[in-house]
Order: sequence, then structure tokens, then C-alpha cells
Amino acid sequence: MQTHHHLNSMPQLISKLQHNTYEKGEFSDEAPRNLEETIQLIKDFPWDLERPLTDIQLTGPSVTIIDDGLNYLKLGLYFGGKFCVYYLDRRNHLYEYHAPDIATANNLVSDFFTQSLDIKIFEKHFFNIGNQGHFITNPFVYRLKTWNIMAVSFALYAYVIFLSVLFFKITVDDWRQVFPIVFLIISGLAILYFVINNLKGRHQYLQISKGSDKFSYGIDDQHILIYEKAEIYQILYHQNSRSRGGLFDKYKIVFKNGEVISLSGTLLSGDIFLGKLNKKLGIPVIDVRN
Repeated sequence: MQTHHHLNSMPQLISKLQHNTYEKGEFSDEAPRNLEETIQLIKDFPWDLERPLTDIQLTGPSVTIIDDGLNYLKLGLYFGGKFCVYYLDRRNHLYEYHAPDIATANNLVSDFFTQSLDIKIFEKHFFNIGNQGHFITNPFVYRLKTWNIMAVSFALYAYVIFLSVLFFKITVDDWRQVFPIVFLIISGLAILYFVINNLKGRHQYLQISKGSDKFSYGIDDQHILIYEKAEIYQILYHQNSRSRGGLFDKYKIVFKNGEVISLSGTLLSGDIFLGKLNKKLGIPVIDVRN
């Protein structure tokens, strides 16, 4: 009975996995587990399979554990068959320890569960900028940002104003008298463009990450569908290389069943979207700029 009571009283901490195909902030199998379950999770992880394909860095094949105080312990790969144990405290201080084998790393996991981790054996990082992104789960949900639409509208507005000034300066003798009228018309069109685009796509939802075989898209939160990346037939990509951050990108995802999803850079730039597709799928990207 004592043993049974001990097992029930063991704390459960959230743990999650990261594989070598995942991007920064992408995790899977996130669930509360006790110490025994967490150790088994670590033992079952395909370390030897993923080690040859991996650069040693904070994002990579790993098991991450979070305690109730929002401190993180992340067990990842290190050089020479070793393991790197990262510890990130709630104040964003990062430490690391190089464990010679998995058993030593698991001892640190056990200490983390019992709140007896000896931080003195860890090496502290002096620079602590951007560490949390490697530990915290990113949902990779993309929505239309009003600021992006405003930026696109302003850029088009400025471009048309420039062309108008140039045109009237060349063709009209007293262009300064005509220009205010044209300016008001163009201003109205720019505002109309902003309103139409903002209303038309303001509820779009896109959830996509590099390591997942699926992604989700919906015109709003009530009409979200799940799609298989392997079912994509081709991408029709209109890329504007002069636009900053790909805001003017337009691309269509054409599926094998004929369905088409049209997206723009105001939701997610085409380059970032393409970077989330596995190259092994061999999905053709057709340049439709011409």
C-alpha cells in the first residue's frame, strides 16, 4: 500500500518532444507525466536516429519538462555522443550541463522533479536574449494583422501619388491646381481599398508549422478545415521581390482534388509558408509573376 501511495503522490510535470524536423517553438506529445513516465519518454526517444542529422543548438531533438514555477529543463543532444541538459529559470537565465550519458541526464531529470537540482554544476550563459522561444510552445497561428494591411495600403497610396505628380507635371501646365482634386480622389480610393481588404479577410485563420504533416485554414474560426501537406499538387506563387517582408506576395495552394486556397503576404509571406513544407514532398512552385 505504501508503494501505491508513493506512486499516486508523485508530481506530474508537463513534458513535450521536439524532433529534428521541427522549427523553433514547435513541440508535440505535450502532456503531464510523472517521473517514471518522463524517464520512459526519454528512453523511447530516437536519439541515435536523429543525432547524425542534427546541428547542436537549443532547438533540436529533445525532451522538455516544465515545472509548476515555469522553470524549464530541456534534454538535447551534444557532441561526441553526449547529451546537453539546458535549464531555463523563470527569470530567463539559461544554464547548460554536458552529460556523458543518458543515465546521468536522467538523474538530473529526477532532481528537477524533486526540486533538488544542483545548479552549481551547470554553466551559466552570459547572454540571455531570445532563449524563451526555444522552450515555450508556439501555436504557429497566423491571422491578418491590421498593421500589415495599412502598410500595403500606404505603399500603394504613395506609389500612386508619385505617379500622379509625375504625370500632371509632364502633361498639365498648371498642375498644382489640378493636383488637389486628384489627391482627394486617390485618398478616397486608398481608404476604400483598405476597408475592403480589411473587411474581406479580417477573420482568416492559418495554423502551420514545419514539422507537422498537416495544417489548418479557415475563412473564420467557424470554418476551419485540416489539410494534408502531401495532398498539395502545386503552389502558384506571385512574389513581389521589392516588397518588404513579403506583404505583397500572393500565392495559391492547389490541391490534388482541385481545391484552391488563395493567400497573401498580409497573412503570411510566401517564403515563410514554403519553408514550412517538407522538400521531400517535391511540391512544384510555379512562378506566376509574368
